[in-house]
Amino acid sequence: MPLKIYLDKRQNKHGEAPIRVVWSFNGDRYQTTMGFSIPPKAWDDVAKRVTPAEYNHKNTPSTTINAFIEATERAVNRLENYARVQNATLTKPIVKQVIADVLGAGGEYPTAQEPQWKKMLKERGLSKARYFEHFKGGKYKLIGFGKDSETLEDVVIYQALYGTGQIWVRPYEIFFSKVTLPDGTEVERFKEISI
Repeated sequence: MPLKIYLDKRQNKHGEAPIRVVWSFNGDRYQTTMGFSIPPKAWDDVAKRVTPAEYNHKNTPSTTINAFIEATERAVNRLENYARVQNATLTKPIVKQVIADVLGAGGEYPTAQEPQWKKMLKERGLSKARYFEHFKGGKYKLIGFGKDSETLEDVVIYQALYGTGQIWVRPYEIFFSKVTLPDGTEVERFKEISI
């Protein structure tokens, strides 16, 4: 899951913009604020961090804000891993809870909250199979998620619902990507369907 951290263009009355986080998981997009606003000049858009020795109007140092960003990245990675292992669906309340837990821990990684995240995800576990249709027409059953043993890249494991039922593995980022058709229309490479 690519996590995107960016500085919003809108500014508050102090001339500061909120730091926002967006990430995608299984084709769903989650977006929230990180709870901090900073002067735009204090944002390093390449590193996606607050530049050293900067403060916002509440005198929150850059080290505190950057620690929070790093803890959020770690928490998101852990949450995604738990969701894959449990074949669970993330929901906006779960995502917001994880962000709130990081904020509540003062920017530290909230290790003590991990069992609660696992419990929330276990309750969201999918009891039914998931099916997808390729943009060219083939139908497939999602078997699960894994990692490539050589590159550690996230992969999707799925089975054809036609022919001999061949099992396939495709990089996660490609499976849940969009493709542009010859007429310029953008569609999901694999669209989730009901069977």
